Amino acid sequence: MLEALAPTLRRLPNRLAITGHTAAVRPGSARYGDPWSLTAGRALAVREILSGAGFPNDRFTSVVGRADTEPVFPDNPYLSPNRRVTITLINEAPPLPPSGLR
Repeated sequence: MLEALAPTLRRLPNRLAITGHTAAVRPGSARYGDPWSLTAGRALAVREILSGAGFPNDRFTSVVGRADTEPVFPDNPYLSPNRRVTITLINEAPPLPPSGLR
């Protein structure tokens, strides 16, 4: 899906921020690995796929992991939909031309 999305993203002027997330571990459950490394790895994997599909590396603004600190469902941070990666298109003003070229 990400490879299919890359050509459309490439045509847009926006830069991207990629953030990995995970669900909280229920109390008493075994934790599998470090949630910070897990979510950072998810975000890096998405960046690598998009980059490999032709999205320019200089258009990524950030690639970060947030562990379980920002659940989509804060009332139930254990739900599996909290395990996700978000891709945010950054809305920026276009660069101004050099002062001599107005």
